[in-house]
Parts: sequence; C-alpha cells; structure tokens
Amino acid sequence: METFSAISMIFILGGVLGYILELFYRRIRHGKWINPGFLAGPFLPLYGFGTLFLYILCLWGDRTFAVTIPGKLCLLLLIAVVMTLVELITGLIFVYGMRVKLWDYSALWGNFKGIICPLFSLIWGLIGAFYYFVLHRYLLGAVAFLKENPFDTFIVGLFFGVFLVDVCYSFGVVKKLRSLAKKSRSIIGLENLKVRLRTLAAAHHRGGKFLLPFRNDGEVEDAVNERKTPVVEDDPKNER
Repeated sequence: METFSAISMIFILGGVLGYILELFYRRIRHGKWINPGFLAGPFLPLYGFGTLFLYILCLWGDRTFAVTIPGKLCLLLLIAVVMTLVELITGLIFVYGMRVKLWDYSALWGNFKGIICPLFSLIWGLIGAFYYFVLHRYLLGAVAFLKENPFDTFIVGLFFGVFLVDVCYSFGVVKKLRSLAKKSRSIIGLENLKVRLRTLAAAHHRGGKFLLPFRNDGEVEDAVNERKTPVVEDDPKNER
C-alpha cells in the first residue's frame, strides 16, 4: 500500500506540474488563459504517466547501463523515444477513436499526422535530461520518505475520487465532440476549439468558461461549423 501511494504521488505531481507548464505555454501562445488537456480539472494524465516512465527509466538506467557518459547519453535518447511513443499512442487513440486532436504539430517540420515531430521529441529529451540530472534524486528521496510515512494515503484517495468524476465528465464531452466530428466528417482540434469559444465569448461580451468551456452545446456546435476557423480538419479516414 505504501508503494502504491508513493507511485500515485509521482503520477499526481507529474500531472499537476505538467498542467501548470502547459497552462502558461498557452497563455504565451494565445494571449488567453486556455485550460489545457481534455480534463476539466488542473491535471494532465499524459504528464502524470510521463513522469512515471521517467522515474522507472532513470531508476532502471542507473542500476544497469547508465554508469558511463555514453550510457547516460543512451538513457536520454531512450527517454526521448519512449516519451515520443507515449505521445504518439495517446494522439492516435484520440484522433482515430474519438476524432479529437488534443494538440497539433501540423505546422512543424517532420511531423507525423500532427501528433509527433522532431522538435517536440527534442523537447522531451531536454525535459528528460532536466529530470534525470536535477529532479530524479529528490523524487527518489520523496518516494523513500512516503513509503515510511504513508500519510499521503488520504490525498491519493481524494485525488482519485475527483479524478474519476472528471474523467467521466470529460469523456462525455469528448463523446459529444465525436458526434459533431462524425457529422462534419472531420477531426476537431480541441485546443483550437477552446480558443475559438473564448474569442466568441469576448466578442459577445460574455465571460469565457475556463474550466467548462463546452457546457453550452449550441455554442460548441456553432464554433465547430464555422469552417473559416482552424477548429476542424479533414478526417484521415476519408482518404481511404
């Protein structure tokens, strides 16, 4: 139980810190506060799982091959590859399963279906290097401490209770978006749609909904149907 609580805290910390990082990135990019990810709450599962993978890879690497400089370079390369694969699998599931694109690298060189690209693989590698050389030792200490002092069990239980509710609500939203995408035979860009909804709210002097931007079904459908905006793109299934 203590080990589960400690591992869960890594997942939680990674997801929350990733959310903060993406939140400020979108503020700089769009000039607006855009709630990142497909969940309503302040958490990104991709970063949570990514942090877990970083922890496991670095722990395994330190115990096996990452004892020399070439070994450490191989570990960083492995991190970049694994994180890119996590991003690819997540992106493909949402694009082909839900007809929703959570992020879009289509404008970047060497991208694959707008889901992964060399630039962000490099960024994942740099994040992995920062984690390995700066953060990993502290996370090891934190895990050891939590195993001996499992006071975080309440926090973990509370988090997963709220997380489950958020996941159920958010998949309900994605299901509605999937229905709209099927009607228009398109893929909906989630971030672009959120930006468009905030822009429309400002134009009509309404307060934009940060946590629940898809609450009004009529506004969402209108935004999706506005082909002049970069909210939708052709469904790759239509090419077959």
